[in-house]
Amino acid sequence: MRKKIDVPLTNRVDSVYATVNIQSDCLLTLNYDFQTDQLEIVGADPGSSRTERRYERSSGKPKVVSSIPSGGPSAFDAKQALYAFDWALAVDTNSLTTGDTRYGVCFSNYAQMPPRGFVGNIVYRPLGAFLIAGIAEAVNPERIGWFLTIKHHLAAHQAHMGRIAVVVDSELGLHRAINSREVGYYEGHLMPDNITMVYASSDKDKETMQGVMLRACDRNSRRILGEFRSPGALPVLSPNSGDKNFAAFAKINFLRE
Repeated sequence: MRKKIDVPLTNRVDSVYATVNIQSDCLLTLNYDFQTDQLEIVGADPGSSRTERRYERSSGKPKVVSSIPSGGPSAFDAKQALYAFDWALAVDTNSLTTGDTRYGVCFSNYAQMPPRGFVGNIVYRPLGAFLIAGIAEAVNPERIGWFLTIKHHLAAHQAHMGRIAVVVDSELGLHRAINSREVGYYEGHLMPDNITMVYASSDKDKETMQGVMLRACDRNSRRILGEFRSPGALPVLSPNSGDKNFAAFAKINFLRE
């Protein structure tokens, strides 16, 4: 087993990215706001503007620690970029196989962003958890967790919550297409108009709000999943006849402290 070595946080670099189709005059226009420390890349392709925190690995390939789409002017600081949203929801799913059955536990946290939310110390609260049973072999359990969380915890309220960031640690390569509604975040389910998928690394992003929230989801998901290893510990599951990706699920009741 190789020893896991954390890259020093001083190696992290925050940058603003966008894709621009340069015209024949070869001019690129940037608007910088000194008061908000935000950069607008004029003419950027829809859905391409984002703030990213990354570091260089020994292989030479950069590791993205956090990626926050902006849809316009982008903050230079990955910590501040999340504050462009009104609410943030972090979702993480862990899985294991027992016998012939693949199980997963999805856990989510939520927080309201400043100025309406708390300024200063990070304040987030648990939202919910699900046990997922009978996950198909080739299916990413994370996407099932996104679907269950949005359907059961956000659908009834999201239209009145303003801009919502859903923070995840999976499928970064698909985020732009998901956020542009070119593909579904789960099967044919398109992301609601006021929800944006945000990326954070649950094992590397230890400084930003999105990273801290996601790490807590990962920790709680693993803890609950471990409890279900005991015989007879599974809750009553609701059969899922209309979805080939998993067989059943159950909401998990837990103590909110």
